[in-house]
Amino acid sequence: MAETKDSEERRNEFVEAAEKLFREHGIVDTTINSIVKEMNVAKGLFYYYFKSKDDVIDAISEKYNELFNEMMNASMDKDTYEERLEQYITNCVHSFRVLTRQVEGEDVDLTPLSSRSIEEAKKVSIDGLCDLFEEGMKDGTLQFVHPKYYADILISGILTLVEEKEAGDDEIKDIIIDLIERSGKD
Repeated sequence: MAETKDSEERRNEFVEAAEKLFREHGIVDTTINSIVKEMNVAKGLFYYYFKSKDDVIDAISEKYNELFNEMMNASMDKDTYEERLEQYITNCVHSFRVLTRQVEGEDVDLTPLSSRSIEEAKKVSIDGLCDLFEEGMKDGTLQFVHPKYYADILISGILTLVEEKEAGDDEIKDIIIDLIERSGKD
């Protein structure tokens, strides 16, 4: 009797096969047919798990963003507000560094995957930083008129510096912390 794979395991195999082919051939040149051929399964099985190639891209993006969120929340149990803020910025820089490596193609275009993953990561990061700013405003540590705007600008700056690959993680963290300290004290 043939052994059947559990549904989640099979779905993950499709995601892994698609991710591998996207990296080798690009998203545009990877077809549903090439994914099922890579897995040596019937095309109908693909449609059991996904409606389209776009759904597979979303699944890969979700996978990346779950990892991003785990990294963002690492070690956020610091005692003081300043320590939590610094840890959040450290986590943010590191998480964006890992995410940008995951979604960059060497010789292929992974734009649909990278844009979805990065936009979701930015949104989560901005919301988290805004929450920290509001905490700092409540205890009098910071004074911002528009904390969401500052968070958006700073997260966008972190992402830009990470993507440019010129500044190291500690250098980016120090720049961002300095900007927060200068802007949030007036």
